Amino acid sequence: MIDTTLIWDKCLEDLRYSVKDNVFTMWLRPLSAKQEGKNLIIRAPNDYFVAYIQKHHLADIKTLALKHSQGEIEEVIACVDNHQNAAPFVEASAYDTEEIPKNIIDDKVPKINEIDRSFAQAVADDAAEAKSLSYLNPEFTFDTFVTGKSNQLAYKACFELSKRQPKNRHNPLFIYGPSGLGKTHLMHSVADCYVKMNKSFYYFTSEKFINQLVYSLRNNKVEAFKKKIKKVDLLIVDDIHVLAGKTKSSNEFLTLFADFTSGDKQLILASDRHPSQMTEFDERFRSRFSWGLTVAVEPPEIDTRMQILQKKAALHQMVLPRECALFIAQNVVSNVRRLEGALNQVFANANLTGAPITLEMVQFALKDVVAMRVQAVNMDNIRKVVAEYYNVSVKDIMGRKRTRQIARPRQIAMALARELTGDSFPDIGQSFGGRDHTTVMHACDKVAELRACDPNIDKDYKALSLMLQAG
Repeated sequence: MIDTTLIWDKCLEDLRYSVKDNVFTMWLRPLSAKQEGKNLIIRAPNDYFVAYIQKHHLADIKTLALKHSQGEIEEVIACVDNHQNAAPFVEASAYDTEEIPKNIIDDKVPKINEIDRSFAQAVADDAAEAKSLSYLNPEFTFDTFVTGKSNQLAYKACFELSKRQPKNRHNPLFIYGPSGLGKTHLMHSVADCYVKMNKSFYYFTSEKFINQLVYSLRNNKVEAFKKKIKKVDLLIVDDIHVLAGKTKSSNEFLTLFADFTSGDKQLILASDRHPSQMTEFDERFRSRFSWGLTVAVEPPEIDTRMQILQKKAALHQMVLPRECALFIAQNVVSNVRRLEGALNQVFANANLTGAPITLEMVQFALKDVVAMRVQAVNMDNIRKVVAEYYNVSVKDIMGRKRTRQIARPRQIAMALARELTGDSFPDIGQSFGGRDHTTVMHACDKVAELRACDPNIDKDYKALSLMLQAG
């Protein structure tokens, strides 16, 4: 029999890179799988999960299962995991009458066993929902998190927070940075420590928070919804920027904010940018988001990328030679998730061919990744990406205008070209409208000077470099 766990892990790994982070965390991570003959049974917490998976992801899962099982899996079936949904005894007082399904409140009084079944289902659904909100990725702990200059402050803040010592608490803790750099890993690590101390938590993506709040508002259950959340010790809300423009949802969140930033409770928020840059929110929100401690998670430098690769390889009980780790780290720079994806591609190649992991094998396994990077890092694309970033035209960058709004992007484009392509100053000058090599040299020196004294210029430069190297 095939290793179902391995097959399912591979399916999840592929799905992880084909859907949004919040969709993966909310809908796919809580699933489990088992094999029955030629069928792969996907087990979900409740009927709502099953319907969603059948509508949006079942076809993709079937394709991946067929691929990774080499044809041994012929069918994929999604169903409710009855064992998982077995609800503990809950006193009737825990439920308001409004929580009884509408089919019970009818002109015709239902039979006692019908009420029992409906109530039991309500309890089971509530338990399943609580389970999905308190799901933790077992791989996301402080022990498995690799620290470096790019994330050290965020790591220390989360680690100190996990001890629950008043002097180390910052409430709220606001973590920001691009997707795929480890924000969710850190938040799950804190929650993992809370669980070990017998404390409770809920983890929401903003999208899930909005969906549940809208459902509660429509069914006059918003107070019950908030009451349930207020019972936990730790509230985590990921992608908080998604709440922007959702007036009712954001206002209801403010009431929860007040509860979780006082007393012994803790609030952790995550976003793709600093609170001051979240201009879609009014000042009430931006100021509250900044009440506690705000920490950044930035793209990892090459040494950290190599450490991440070595640690992931050790977890897979694989040996990754240093030169191989260096090659991967040099060619995958945008985020940790793509780094892991490249490593998985190398491991899959090694498993399928039985070949040892050597630099030649890694270069072959990642030839498409390298080709995409090389394709992205060329003069035409550098000019195009920089022009779009600064909202100017490529024609202006190639032209002779010397206004600051044109000259500065032109200088940054030249500096990026020098760093990323390694082309000579004369060659770069020719690629920018036939300019002299001294103009390019001046541009590179000027950009280096500006980056050293202006954090915004440095941030823009790093962002553009990552965009180009990500492919």
